[in-house]
Amino acid sequence: MVAKRDSRILLLGCGAVGTVAARHLAASKLVGSLTAADVSADRAKATVAATRSKKVRPLALDLEDDGALRDAVRGTSLVINAALPKYNLAIMAAALEADVDYMDLAGGGKDQLALDPTWKRAGRTALLGMGEDPGLGNVFARHAADGMDEVDAVKIRDGETARSTEHPFICLFSPEVFVQETIEPAIVYEDGKWSHVPPFSGREEYPFPAPVGPVPVYHVNHEEVETIPKFLGKRPAYVDFKLALLPDTVRTLQFVAAAGIMRDPGLRRAFLATIPPPGSLAGKITGYASILVEVTGRADGRDVTYAVWSSMDHVRAAKRHGTTGTAWLTGTGAAVGALLLLERSAPPGVLVPEQLDPKPVLERLRGRDVEVRERIVRERALT
Repeated sequence: MVAKRDSRILLLGCGAVGTVAARHLAASKLVGSLTAADVSADRAKATVAATRSKKVRPLALDLEDDGALRDAVRGTSLVINAALPKYNLAIMAAALEADVDYMDLAGGGKDQLALDPTWKRAGRTALLGMGEDPGLGNVFARHAADGMDEVDAVKIRDGETARSTEHPFICLFSPEVFVQETIEPAIVYEDGKWSHVPPFSGREEYPFPAPVGPVPVYHVNHEEVETIPKFLGKRPAYVDFKLALLPDTVRTLQFVAAAGIMRDPGLRRAFLATIPPPGSLAGKITGYASILVEVTGRADGRDVTYAVWSSMDHVRAAKRHGTTGTAWLTGTGAAVGALLLLERSAPPGVLVPEQLDPKPVLERLRGRDVEVRERIVRERALT
């Protein structure tokens, strides 16, 4: 099916990631108009200014206002939730009511996946968790798995190494989401079942390709571990997700967990207010953002280790794009997913990124300053 060239997009959330996605989408001929909506009118206006496009307009919108949300969704072609994932279900309901496709950048929970039959009957598509990780990482896993006859394990490694001389504690995406997912028990899939492991467990020095190098990573609660065993196609025996956490960051997070700060609404608000907004960090940090997926299995009777990754220098991202490397990778992944939906390249239903054909995703990343690399190691018998 050919996409209409007057597609209207509603983008919810005008932080660093949402702004990157808006810039890509505003430049596409497939997009007729884009509404950049945020609870902060100033953030919405800043995103419009960043796109430098007359196709984009700002909208002050509180996602807690269900009536206003439904009014904003009505008449659009696609709604993208680049705000907090706690709004996913409400936005999905508004999109389905308005006969609109849907995408979010963090999702894939059971409640969302259970809506698949309803979305199929409606002939509409909901793509969950299409950013960097989840998102590009899931696509990398599918790309590697497609080159194998059998898959044993999928290991996802987020190699964030950002450092700031100005701020002792930083988050490169939503601080609320980052802190919560690191201090709660993580999920690991092994031998056909999911189990929980303690936060900050599974520490290893993972050897990311240069220029990142070895970085300590830990088990972190992430949706890929829940969806990949179900939807990759070749079911692995093991799946995990580990995130790079530098020593000072680990100590801060352990204190937050021990003090129960995230459980007390007042302490929670006060603590999160001390963390600089991710969008304010462009040009103020060094280091790299890196997403790597390592898939092991067999192909043509030989054991194979297939690694796929992409990295971005935060300094380079600030100079080229006025953002952080993390925001650029995440927002670009989201924009590519949105363009695939506008092109009607995904079937109706509720989907996760590993269900997409990886080839169109990788093709659409080209020319967007996201370099994807791969390494394949095949073991050979000596006799």
